[in-house]
Amino acid sequence: MADDLTSVVLASMDVEDPNILRAACIMAGNLQVAEAERGLLKAINSKAWQVQMEAIKALGKLGSKGALPYLRRLLKASDADIRQKVLAGAAGPVKGAAPDDELNPEVKRAAAIAINRLDPKIAQDALLGAMAADQPTLLGAAMSGLANLDCLEGSARMVELLSHAEPVVRKGAAASLGKLRVESAVDNLIALLQDPDAEVRREAIIALNHVKNRKALPSIADAMRDDNADVRRVAAIALGNAQSKDKQVVMPLVIGLQDREASVRQACLSSLANLKAGSALNEACKLLRDTHEAVARQAAMTVVVLSQYVEKPDYDRE
Repeated sequence: MADDLTSVVLASMDVEDPNILRAACIMAGNLQVAEAERGLLKAINSKAWQVQMEAIKALGKLGSKGALPYLRRLLKASDADIRQKVLAGAAGPVKGAAPDDELNPEVKRAAAIAINRLDPKIAQDALLGAMAADQPTLLGAAMSGLANLDCLEGSARMVELLSHAEPVVRKGAAASLGKLRVESAVDNLIALLQDPDAEVRREAIIALNHVKNRKALPSIADAMRDDNADVRRVAAIALGNAQSKDKQVVMPLVIGLQDREASVRQACLSSLANLKAGSALNEACKLLRDTHEAVARQAAMTVVVLSQYVEKPDYDRE
């Protein structure tokens, strides 16, 4: 079967249809089809940025050293500025900044991550070295850089930094671990929901939302009673992404419909709609007369969605 798949992938690399070519690039990387390297290098020049992106990702997964010159040219990176270009490409476009070329930001990011996989000494090794420092600014930059490069090698140190004395470092560690979806950090992130700093608690919830480990759901539900409104808001959003209609998920959202902050009520309504929790229909309906216009508007959309699942309930996906 593996040989059959390999043959299909290789044959599809020569197809002009960008949808088929994109799929072939994805599978070439997933299946580690080394023979696809030539086709992947050709696909870097595709007019469709989605094809370019997947071809680059696949070359990184294959460990294709021959792709390095192509990727460096793509980023227009000389030997002198390659590290800066890799980090900038991985981080994505700066808000408000004018694009420096026509290359899609997602293609830049894929190229930066692939270059790092093929030659870690360019950026990754320097960032890992900076993780040994104790200056908050340097630690934050190193963690963010490693997370942007999808580098898991520094994750153990990031877990240690969740207990750093400076809130900004704890917050940065939580954000980076969430971005990397580090399963082994779940218990530490749950513990961070008791942090004295509200921004740290908020970032811990966002990180747990990225990791999506069900053991965190009771703690996220408890965060719906947090003193900080924004912590409650992101907790509601995280519960809405839980893909569960269990009472421990739905009830905190229903209770949150009475929250004193409009942003929390709105998030609870959106999450109940996302969960298709038909049992919350009547409570959601009460917010059609909410004093906050955005909440009333979200209530209307939620009522429309939930009414369908009261009449025709779907299967619980648990």
